Amino acid sequence: MKIIRHPEKGKLSRPIVALGTFDGVHIGHKRVIEAAVRHARRSASHSAVITFDPHPQEVVAPERGLRLLTTLPEREDLFAQLGADAVVVSLFTRQLQNLAYPEYVRRYLVRRLGVRHVFVGYDYCFGRGRTGNPVELKKLGEKFGFAVTVVPPVKLGGRIVKSSAIRELLSRGDFKQARKMLGHPYRLTGKVVRGDGRGATLGFPTANLKVDPRKLIPAEGVYMGYIDGKKCVVNIGSRPTFRAGKSTIEAHILNFDKNIRGMTLRLDLFARLRGEKQFADALELAAQIKKDIVRARGM
Repeated sequence: MKIIRHPEKGKLSRPIVALGTFDGVHIGHKRVIEAAVRHARRSASHSAVITFDPHPQEVVAPERGLRLLTTLPEREDLFAQLGADAVVVSLFTRQLQNLAYPEYVRRYLVRRLGVRHVFVGYDYCFGRGRTGNPVELKKLGEKFGFAVTVVPPVKLGGRIVKSSAIRELLSRGDFKQARKMLGHPYRLTGKVVRGDGRGATLGFPTANLKVDPRKLIPAEGVYMGYIDGKKCVVNIGSRPTFRAGKSTIEAHILNFDKNIRGMTLRLDLFARLRGEKQFADALELAAQIKKDIVRARGM
């Protein structure tokens, strides 16, 4: 898959594009991207996903402290899994924020990419003051000679699937519903750093992950996941039994004893086993960890 960070005309031939930030690449986003990929294959064209980095909200409203569901590399991996031929990463700046939507379309979609067809979600807004929308995009498509398909919302349990809803669910510990909305495990990518060694003392050595500070960390608790195909039990939290204070991400990889310090790992969380709990002592905690591992093995 081609990563085009500074697109130039000619690198893609009249592509079919899915346009949006796509943070989380949830089941609603997937419907937009998959529709674009299918259409491109039927018409023997290139498919491309246009995404933005940093996330527009990080530039427009930094005081909100947005936490990302997916870092850019994580998004790119998911786009590849969905079959996109290319990813166009558009640098989001104040200058781009203040660009009128007709000028954005003319400059980027028409001149630089020469798009043939644009797929967007029902609520996509762009341009200065977010005044551009699917209706206006269709008008510009008629003017510049490209088609526009607007993909309707996806609902789950009567609720529209949105990145903001998933952030809320993950933050309050409703991991099962969040994963349903995502349509895939929740990924944490991080470098293995030195920990305090308590896991090894208890008989359960852990890999301590340092992730992108902009990344949303799910609610504190114990999770089952996989690291590069190996099952693991993950503790996210401040380890109240030891009054550690600082929140960490610690993964005990089952049947694994190699030194991986300094490596960058991809941790995919599949299920939340329980909330974080303070135990009377280390022995009681170790007994609970054994139960967590037995439960994780059975999943």
